[in-house]
Order: sequence, then structure tokens, then C-alpha cells
Amino acid sequence: MNKIALIFILIFSISCKSQTNIIDLKDRCNYNPMNRTNGSLYKKDISNEYGPFIGVWKWMSGNREMILTLIKQTKYHYISGNDNYYADRLVGYYTYKENGLIIIDTSGDNLMEDYGLKVEFDTQCGGGVLGASFKDVKKDKNFSVKLEKLSPTQMKFTGKVFEGTYQIGRTPTTVYLGSTFPLEMVFTKQ
Repeated sequence: MNKIALIFILIFSISCKSQTNIIDLKDRCNYNPMNRTNGSLYKKDISNEYGPFIGVWKWMSGNREMILTLIKQTKYHYISGNDNYYADRLVGYYTYKENGLIIIDTSGDNLMEDYGLKVEFDTQCGGGVLGASFKDVKKDKNFSVKLEKLSPTQMKFTGKVFEGTYQIGRTPTTVYLGSTFPLEMVFTKQ
């Protein structure tokens, strides 16, 4: 009987240890520090913050046009360096055109990378979608972008210069002013 009780306790202990710690992306700021190293953390989009932004979006003004495609990756496994955790994430790519000519096209990017994506969004503490990374490839700059849902078919894109955009090193660095595309746009869902 003691052996059965010991086996039961052992199995129960193992099953408790292997459980996933699921937290809502929107409430992640209430969980500090988070253990991102043992594979048990899952930052899940329980509140569906990303849902309204998924899809193909288009902005046009005069001879300029941007098409932004956003995809939700569910339970993406970050495993790089010390990181070993899961998270739902909003990633994508864009095409920017002027006079019908493609100026920037990031549709060939590998969206399965852990870090360094050109288009990646995160949630703000308490809700809302904010750009973790939005890269102007032509000018080699990163922007912080906020997405705001205006209606079921429209969203506002507001960008600003991201901290650390200008990397001044030991070698001469060319700094390109401005951005290739506008930093204030209203996109329409296609």
C-alpha cells in the first residue's frame, strides 16, 4: 500500500511540474518576473487583442499605396539564447508602392524567426496593439507603431521613431532622415 501511495505522489508531482503557466497577453505586466527559460510559460491571446487586426489591409493616397498583411501565430515557441517559452504573436509583411513601382516588399521574409522580424506587434499592458518592430527597409530604420481599430473595416497606423533607431558606431554611419512611407495612415481591410 505504501508503494502505491508513493507512486501516486510521484506521478502527481511530475504532472504538476509539467503544467503550462498560461497568462493573458493583455495582463502580462501583472506577472513580473516571468520565467521564460523552462518552457512552461505561454503568453496567450485570451482576450483576442490580435483578432481584429488579422488580415490584409490597404492604404492609398494619390500615387502611393501600402498593403499590410497581418497573421496571428498561435503558441509560437521562442527558443533562442536563454529564452524557452511560448506566445501568441502578430507578425506580417508589407509592400509599399509609389507610381505603381514597388519600393519595399517584405513578403519574402521568414516569419518563423524568433527575433529580427520587420513587422511584429505586441500588446500593451491593459490592452491595445503596439509595434514591437516595424522596419523601414529602404532607410534601415525601426519605428514604434500603434494600431488602433476605428471600425470593423478600418484601422489607424501611427508610427514614431523607435528608440535606438540610429546606431552610431566606430565606423562612419549614414543616417537617413524621415521615412519612406507616411507614419500616419488609415488602412482599410480588404
